[in-house]
Amino acid sequence: MYNQGPFASWVPKPLMLLLILLILPPLAIVSGVYATNISDTASALGVYTDYIAAANNAVTIGMGLAISIIMRVKMRFRSKEILVGCSIIVALLLLLNGTTDNPHVLIVGSLLIGFFKMFALMEMILPVLFILSPQGERGQFYSLFYPIIIVVSQLAGYFFANLIYHTNYQAPYFLMAAAMLGIAALGLVFQHNQRFARKMPLYQLDWLSLILLGASAMSFNYGLSFMKQQGWLQSSRIVVALLAGVLLLALTIYRQQFLKRKLFHFDLFLKKDHVWHSLVLLLFLGIYLASSGIYVQYSMAILGYSNLINAQLNLWMIPGILLGGAIAFYGFRKKLNLKYVILLGFFAFFLHTAGLYFLIQPQLNIEYLYFPMLLKGLGMGLLFIVIWYYAAINLSPDQSLGVTSILLIVRTFFATALASVTLGWATYAGQWQSLSDIAGLLDVGAGASGNLYQTLQLNAIMASSKVVLGCLCLLFVPIALFVATHAYGQLNFRRVVFFRKLVRGNSLKGYRFVRA
Repeated sequence: MYNQGPFASWVPKPLMLLLILLILPPLAIVSGVYATNISDTASALGVYTDYIAAANNAVTIGMGLAISIIMRVKMRFRSKEILVGCSIIVALLLLLNGTTDNPHVLIVGSLLIGFFKMFALMEMILPVLFILSPQGERGQFYSLFYPIIIVVSQLAGYFFANLIYHTNYQAPYFLMAAAMLGIAALGLVFQHNQRFARKMPLYQLDWLSLILLGASAMSFNYGLSFMKQQGWLQSSRIVVALLAGVLLLALTIYRQQFLKRKLFHFDLFLKKDHVWHSLVLLLFLGIYLASSGIYVQYSMAILGYSNLINAQLNLWMIPGILLGGAIAFYGFRKKLNLKYVILLGFFAFFLHTAGLYFLIQPQLNIEYLYFPMLLKGLGMGLLFIVIWYYAAINLSPDQSLGVTSILLIVRTFFATALASVTLGWATYAGQWQSLSDIAGLLDVGAGASGNLYQTLQLNAIMASSKVVLGCLCLLFVPIALFVATHAYGQLNFRRVVFFRKLVRGNSLKGYRFVRA
């Protein structure tokens, strides 16, 4: 096993650091589609935005599937073979996505981009782990790494939005394809030819389970992405897709129970209290992340903002993200109870949602949205770090990868997509209810105005958005109770005894409330 990182021994350490800074950001941001430009890409291809959203979800699914076999692949191939080979494959897939006019090809290409991207990305994450946290402290590493990656993603989103605004939707694909070929060239020159460990075969991998889980996730992807466009559950295709997703997932879980070398440790969600608790927290996080769809609808339909303005506004999340990383780093250093950090993260999302609730109106200066976006960044920074850290506590590397692959798909795809569908349905139903209520108050003379329907539609959008945002504000109460009643591995039994005696009315004389 080598211990010098992915680069050859003749490469000076300052140059190694420079190479990591050149290679890591493009690998982190490369994607099959870019979320800040979904509407632009859909307009250029002449398709529903649901196709582009499905392609965006497919990238996450591919990454999750890759994580489950990433160590086996690393033991089979050399570091240079992985980085160079995957970079070239991703470059070819980017050219495919940038030149195709078939949305189905775009979805499949995005799935493969996410899959192969993850192997190359891991080659850079491992040396960064030892640079940021030489002692191997995961909390310290997450507190530094996650803010860096999220900030780079936000900057890239603005850069691509600006690039598309001045050129066309294909420009990011060609630019990133050139960057991937440049990474392949750097790997050929500067990487060594040693293996991570002894050569391990790939035939022992359970490819069938990988295919079953991938098919299950893509079935959910189709059902959740196209549910609104096809009339929710009234469409037989949507019902079949969701049932197929459940059935394929059940088959995957059943098959994993009898395998010697498991890819996905589903049993840990029942055996480990912190794993299923983290899963629930990620579902709650997905609900608040999905609320951005309400803001996008309001900003584009009411305020008339473009994708470029929205991407520029998202840059105000960066101070919040950096602040979240600093708070998490301090919390891990001082060994603070994770409960309070998680509560602070969800409280930041609550304040963000409440801010949007009170700010929504027909005319609004963009400056008023800066602070709510900062709060959103703070919530993202804290919860992405702490929940991910808590989910992997006391797990072996093999178990951690098996759980991480599932949680990544849940956090970035399933939770957000499910919440987006639910909030989209609620907003849609609220608009119709608002139009129905207003229609009952109109007279015949009011119908003569040609702009009447447009005005009513805009009022209905704002009214339904406020109702949904108000419900999200109230959701903070059960989330806070759920978090507050969990110990997060730091239960103080003295306090339990103290509280029990207090409830029973027994004497507390002689009991010390805090540890000596």
